[in-house]
Amino acid sequence: MAKRSQEAPFPLLGNVSVKSVVEVAHKQRARVAEEAQCRATTEQRLNEFNTRKDRYSPETLRRLESAWGCFVGWCVSHQCHSLPASPDTVEAFFVSRSTDLHRNTLSVYKWAISRIHRVAGCPDPCVDVFVGDRLKAIARTKAKEGEFITQASPFNEQHLTKLMSVWGESDKVLVRRNLAMLAVAYESMLRGAELANIRVSDLAFEDDGTIMLTIPITKTNHSGEPDACVLSHDVAELILDYAEMGNLDLSGEGYLFVGVSKYNVCMHPKANEDTGKLEHVPITTKTIRRVFNQAWEDLDLARRGGKPFTAHSARVGATQDLLRKGYSTLQIQQSGRWSSDVMVTRYGRGILARDGAMVLARKKS
Repeated sequence: MAKRSQEAPFPLLGNVSVKSVVEVAHKQRARVAEEAQCRATTEQRLNEFNTRKDRYSPETLRRLESAWGCFVGWCVSHQCHSLPASPDTVEAFFVSRSTDLHRNTLSVYKWAISRIHRVAGCPDPCVDVFVGDRLKAIARTKAKEGEFITQASPFNEQHLTKLMSVWGESDKVLVRRNLAMLAVAYESMLRGAELANIRVSDLAFEDDGTIMLTIPITKTNHSGEPDACVLSHDVAELILDYAEMGNLDLSGEGYLFVGVSKYNVCMHPKANEDTGKLEHVPITTKTIRRVFNQAWEDLDLARRGGKPFTAHSARVGATQDLLRKGYSTLQIQQSGRWSSDVMVTRYGRGILARDGAMVLARKKS
């Protein structure tokens, strides 16, 4: 990329918004990020954002902070401003990182850069037409080179059934917790962070032996109205066995899946030294990933090749199983609580391809 002309100082005038000033400054190749008023305004807005960050899940905040931190680090090393960043800077960043990052990761960076700029009251450099064209060009190049959007290895019903025989008679609470966790993950199609946030108060044991699971907040549901799903009798039994063996109080307010002590019982929450209230802490998504990975190892799947399970594997596997059983895309979309059928189509593309009109028309009887 050709070097841009050197930036010149740009004074802030009156009470004009930072966004307006930055837009004018970029057009004039002027420097505005070092102005005290600009810095003060952006810092104030970022502080206000921090007071409202509860609207995001911990995982979303982690990704935002990580991606933004990488961009800031790149800007520091290249002696350019990250906030506000010019479209030229953002484009140069994407070009620089395009060789070592997957296009999915580049999309996360784009989202983070855009979000922080909008929060700070600055113009979004990612909406610039040339930045957009550059990202499309990078994506096209990566596709030509064989880089595609991959999905997690599916954790299917057959895997769950085999695990029930492998882990189902264990006398270790940790193993029984892990079995219950994977069973719930499969039937509820919850994401890792959502699985970790299940509280015992979210479970309603029905007369027919099933469980009505209330799901207060998910990645795609921020309405305040909870979702719900039904867990089968078999999964309910796994939860009861785990709770009974680990001495977990199912009538309390704590989390369903908790740590297990060296004494083979569920760990109890500690009381806050100042307030005396019990502090319930959910397990981490890293712990959930370890559980899926342990399942991969204990099922001896490594010799078959492919990638180990991830926290998304149950969603992928459940989607594929439901498609094989003949359920519609809409029905599966509703079970997975997706706002569109895009993910159903992506997770089940191989199965849906076999149901295509031409395949069926040319199939030999």
